Amino acid sequence: MEFLIRLKAWQVLLLILFPAFLSNYDSLQPVIWTLMVYVIYWAWIYAIGIKMNSFIPANLRPGLTSFKIHSYLLLIFLITLFAAEFFGQLPDIESPYAMYFGLGAMTISLYLLFNVWMFSARMLESVIVGTIVNRSDSLKAFLCFWFFPIGIWFIQPAVNRAVAKYAANNAQLE
Repeated sequence: MEFLIRLKAWQVLLLILFPAFLSNYDSLQPVIWTLMVYVIYWAWIYAIGIKMNSFIPANLRPGLTSFKIHSYLLLIFLITLFAAEFFGQLPDIESPYAMYFGLGAMTISLYLLFNVWMFSARMLESVIVGTIVNRSDSLKAFLCFWFFPIGIWFIQPAVNRAVAKYAANNAQLE
């Protein structure tokens, strides 16, 4: 997934939106194409979190266990929801349980999304600033992850600069 952080912003946007475009024209499996949008978006954020964490000095680096658990739970949850929708196993809209199921699913997915976004945002801002930042200091990057299409134009150039800076620092050390 490291190739995702080396792409330009427009390339990431096209890579994510191409399956969304196909979901509008493929009448057979729009759920699968929509799932691909979410999986590619998840992979991009996951790659940013992992790579930016590796750029932080080892004595300051936060652990990845919680981030990985939340990331994989989010991926499993999304795949499960889309599979249930694909096979028609979700409660009917008239069902008394549909509202509770929808609220529960939304709460779980927002909790997992916010944890994954915040970790990736903190790691990106920490690499940019040069020290571990608080959650409030990484709010701009967090909001850029949240406002997806616009945020790519801010996040991906910052990621590219951080990767280039780290590569230049490694070249000077050798």
